Amino acid sequence: MTPPRTAVAGFAAVVVATLACSSSVLVRHDDATFARAQRRLQRTVALVDDAHPPAEDRAWFLQGEAFYRYRFQPAPRGFLTYIAQGAAVAIELPMLQAVAGSLDLMDLRLKSYDGAIHLWESMLVHRPATPLRPLTLYRLGWAYRNAGAAGFPRDSGDQAFDLLAHDYPSSPLARLALDARQVPWKSKDTATALSLVPGLGQVYVREYANGAVRFAIGVASVAMVAAPAVIAYRRRSEVTLHDDWPLLVSALAGLIFLGVDYTTAYQDALRGVVNWNEQGEAAFEDRHPDAP
Repeated sequence: MTPPRTAVAGFAAVVVATLACSSSVLVRHDDATFARAQRRLQRTVALVDDAHPPAEDRAWFLQGEAFYRYRFQPAPRGFLTYIAQGAAVAIELPMLQAVAGSLDLMDLRLKSYDGAIHLWESMLVHRPATPLRPLTLYRLGWAYRNAGAAGFPRDSGDQAFDLLAHDYPSSPLARLALDARQVPWKSKDTATALSLVPGLGQVYVREYANGAVRFAIGVASVAMVAAPAVIAYRRRSEVTLHDDWPLLVSALAGLIFLGVDYTTAYQDALRGVVNWNEQGEAAFEDRHPDAP
């Protein structure tokens, strides 16, 4: 039997070799999502400069805006990602779990909104009289829809929209905030809860075919575990490892497939939430050319 350290080293070598010949994770030159984000960022920079804020306020807000506009089309997950996740589920070594979580930029993409919220809320606390406060509240109204971290001072973006409308009723942003409040949106928390059953998170964001496939994989994985268990129980007086090892292999494979299905279904559900909300925001901006 291969010693555990040798097996881990071999797996790491395979990972490194595969990554060396994998496709680039850099932004593609024809990425329409990134191009739109860049245009919106440039527009916002111009609006901020027109407000002539203090240099500290400008830098603070635009640092958050850079997080907020961190949008691109991620490359499809490769087979290596699923192999690494399967190995992490089967062996539970921290190294393999780290490898499984570092093979693409999706986690960073999904958490960028938390970075924006963190900076903007901090700015409002430390710079309460900033002339950028209305714009910051407007941005927070949208950003909270994709929040994932806990501990922020607001429960939802609607609170930021309402505060903007209350404190700055004559501002054009107040009207936009009231209209934006009516845009349907999805919640990461709801998607996470539904993902206790693989596939329901995808159904939540109306990706029905995607959800059906993930649910079917989950059911099949459970069957791979349950069927050998039932057979082994019924034959418990005569089961031997020498003759009945396929039952053990089937059960272990089912557990691994189920673990990978749970992990990827959850991650994909969060991707679906962010995609849904970004599409809703983009449609709103198209209907409101004056929106920042």
